[in-house]
Amino acid sequence: MTREWLFPVGIFWGVITLGMIGAGKPLTTFDLWLDKHDAPITAQANALSPVINCINRVDVQWHLAYERYTSPAQLGEPVRNWMANQHDFDDGVATTVNEAQRDVCSPKISEKLSILGYEKSLVTLADDYVQALERVTPLTLKIRFYQQPVFSQPTYELPPEFAVQFQPRADAYLLASAALRQRVETLDLEQRREQLKLIEARHGKDIHWYLLDYMIQAKDTLNVVSDGVKNRSLTPQALALTTRELQLAWDYRQQFNHAELPETRKRNEVPRYLWDHITGPAQKYLDALNTLHNDWQNKAEPQRLSEDFYAVTRGYDSLVSHYNRMARFDY
Repeated sequence: MTREWLFPVGIFWGVITLGMIGAGKPLTTFDLWLDKHDAPITAQANALSPVINCINRVDVQWHLAYERYTSPAQLGEPVRNWMANQHDFDDGVATTVNEAQRDVCSPKISEKLSILGYEKSLVTLADDYVQALERVTPLTLKIRFYQQPVFSQPTYELPPEFAVQFQPRADAYLLASAALRQRVETLDLEQRREQLKLIEARHGKDIHWYLLDYMIQAKDTLNVVSDGVKNRSLTPQALALTTRELQLAWDYRQQFNHAELPETRKRNEVPRYLWDHITGPAQKYLDALNTLHNDWQNKAEPQRLSEDFYAVTRGYDSLVSHYNRMARFDY
């Protein structure tokens, strides 16, 4: 693996999100009490979901906007590239990020964690993140930070002293974001694996089980690739194996296309719709993995492999973005 391959993972990041923020503290307490009677892991996932929702709907867009702010170089064919990629992400529109921030990134995102007494260190990380976001927001509001079209050259007209004020707050935000993301990602994957066991124990390997298993496998595949690139340990064989495992997890959906009893069909309606909704992004993710493998086998130039790796990370992020939007409404 060459040094040119050591390309940071894409600015997008996503986790599997199930659930929304409660309406208030009494309801939140009762909500968590009910979840604990269902299973401890259910209450823990409920408590973590507001933090995940904030990351998915605001932090992702913040990183994208910051990338445009720091690297405003024009693409070779910007309009064509924008038209080709404008539907890659389905988890929030840039023009509504400020509204989403007020709704889902308030200091209350750690409330459920505090009530449950779960992951006290995460409460601190979440509170630090919200404070960093609130400190930088007055400055981002001055420069149309989120509204800048992705296909055009940014037109920021900034006074010389703006960067002096903005950069320290942006740096503090990025540090808080990275610390929160790292911990949340680990906890979220642990919870999803436990939920998978719970679904199997209660219902067997039904359509809900296979959908969640696929999303976990999609993340595991990204981890194999990105960790292998970072540590210079990825091999074509390991890449091919994890891609085959992901393809197999995807192909299991076909068994639910046959005729079903009315009660089964109704129970499976939401996960089947989710399968259909993510079909395009799932295929692009698989295509990106296969392209990376083929180019590597054919000894492509390092720059080409770096572009392939970026396409893999973007493919995963697009998949999770489409999944998240539907899961928020339907689960």
